[in-house]
Amino acid sequence: MNFVLFMVVMLAVAATMFLAGGRTIALCLPAFTLLALGAFLAWWPRRNVRIPRAHGECLAAALTFAGYIAVRALFSPEEYLARKDLFLALGGLTLYLIVALNLTSSRWRVALATGLLVLAVANCTVGAAQYFTHRSLTSFHLLLIPDVSPRVSGFYGYPNHLAVFLEISLMLAVSMAFWGRWPAWAKLLWGYAALVCLAGIIATGSRGGYIACTVGLLVFGLLSLVLVGKLAPGRVIGVLLVGLLLIAGVAWGFRAMVSKNSQLNWRATNTLTIDATRMRLWQAAWKQFRLQPAFGTGSGTYLYYGRQFRSPAVQTDPVHAHNDYFELLAEYGIAGIIAAVIFLETHLRMGWTIFRRRISGREGHSGLASNSLALNVAALSAAAACLVYCLLDFSLHMGANVLLVAFVFALLASPSAGPEGLPAEERERGFPAILRLVLPALGLCMVLRVLPSAGADFYAERCRIVMSDWHFTASPEVARQLQDFAERGLKYDSRNPELYYALGAAFISQADLATSPADKDRFEDRAITAFGNAMDLAPRDVNYLLDKAGELDEVKRFAESDPLYRRALELDPKSGRVLNAVAGHLEVEGKFPEAIEKYREAMRLGGDMIAQSGLDRIAKAQKAKEPAAAPGPERSDLR
Repeated sequence: MNFVLFMVVMLAVAATMFLAGGRTIALCLPAFTLLALGAFLAWWPRRNVRIPRAHGECLAAALTFAGYIAVRALFSPEEYLARKDLFLALGGLTLYLIVALNLTSSRWRVALATGLLVLAVANCTVGAAQYFTHRSLTSFHLLLIPDVSPRVSGFYGYPNHLAVFLEISLMLAVSMAFWGRWPAWAKLLWGYAALVCLAGIIATGSRGGYIACTVGLLVFGLLSLVLVGKLAPGRVIGVLLVGLLLIAGVAWGFRAMVSKNSQLNWRATNTLTIDATRMRLWQAAWKQFRLQPAFGTGSGTYLYYGRQFRSPAVQTDPVHAHNDYFELLAEYGIAGIIAAVIFLETHLRMGWTIFRRRISGREGHSGLASNSLALNVAALSAAAACLVYCLLDFSLHMGANVLLVAFVFALLASPSAGPEGLPAEERERGFPAILRLVLPALGLCMVLRVLPSAGADFYAERCRIVMSDWHFTASPEVARQLQDFAERGLKYDSRNPELYYALGAAFISQADLATSPADKDRFEDRAITAFGNAMDLAPRDVNYLLDKAGELDEVKRFAESDPLYRRALELDPKSGRVLNAVAGHLEVEGKFPEAIEKYREAMRLGGDMIAQSGLDRIAKAQKAKEPAAAPGPERSDLR
């Protein structure tokens, strides 16, 4: 059965990683399904085995933290936005418990570490192809992958998220190479994998990755010095010399690699430079936190408040705060931070306690080489790297990274050989075996929450892929295909706003391409209805407001669109896109002075070309003393 659970865990991580890191719910569905199956299978073989009392504190902290995230997501104001956090909490907790309660022997954990290294090398291989061909490659051509060349992104599609995966893999590889019980040739392989991961991190160009990797390696070095000082004090000088040589070699390789690429060189040079944009995003999260300090504003709501409290200097859509701690504070409040601190403190304390016991010989490990010890050192180093990286990005909103971090903390939670390796007296004093029913209960929750909307999530992803290509606005066939995908998805879940948005976009394209005035009017009316449905399900999403308002302008229903534009300004008052849309609306209505004011305001936010074009049209119309031929808010604004 352990082999089956090992395959479940590996396939779940691999599937999520290959599917662009699991950046959307649809791309996490295969992993969720596998983990639900694993939860049911994991309970039966150990249904009568007590849970070791030594592990109870960590397990309780994990259940508390993930449970709070799940409950807060269930009671968040935006059900659709909260679903991803809910699913990630359930999936991460399930994998954590499978590893912590079932895959407890060093043999299986080393096997998992080996599998992760294989996946890391696969990512680096794809990254090498991206680096030398300057093309964004992916395992599935159907996936939407942004072009971020010459930075490498592997299967993730975005370099910063790949950096997290490689950091953890690096800590596993370097710890196994130095402290694992392996023959020399195997240690060389681990060392080679570590060098590949390190080169991959450098090629991602992730400044947060550089900092977190340095911290992780520093923690590894300090733990290694403690090990040598306790178990082999005569080798301390030799280890220091070897360490200094390795540091010099890594520094030389890093410099040689980044010097050949101007963008990587710039990012490396500015690694420690204060990022003003990120600080502005953090300020917005702090303002959001102050609205509801105790329990936060709800899962996923930074998408709305990041826009409302944005700095005028931030004109890209602030989907995340680029700091997992600030986003946790804003969306889950002080209660969420307390739960997270308890989770981190118990696991790090447990990891450090076991480390001290092992170097003192109380765990039966008297030598320097031990796979169990190597896993402990790797987990502590990887946890340090992850904690630092979370300060600088939103890595824990990616499915593959959540599963990987869950594995790392499971290593810290139950670092022994499991219940079988404990003395009989301690096994008898463990917690009741009935508590293991938590695993099948989690599996049942995932089945009941994930599978009913799986079809809708699948078609929502298909819609995003279609809309990423401009051809859907120029081809009736592609527009009808988009409509078909959206309508199919709505049969599974009629409360998915993205499907209504996609449906509205399909109707707009067909209206623009219609040759009959009657058909054009029919499609425009249907688009207004679809955007209205999306707006009803997500009333704070400014995109849906602008979509519906723009279509109302198309059919000259200005009295209905006026309040929508006012609401959009309330929700996102410092967005150049919103100001341009409002100005276009005022221009179509013939309110030139008000339109000029809004266009100029948009210009002050970044010299927008759309604003300049609008001002030129108004000037020309005023000069000719005739109405401007403004098209209103541009339909190319569709996401």
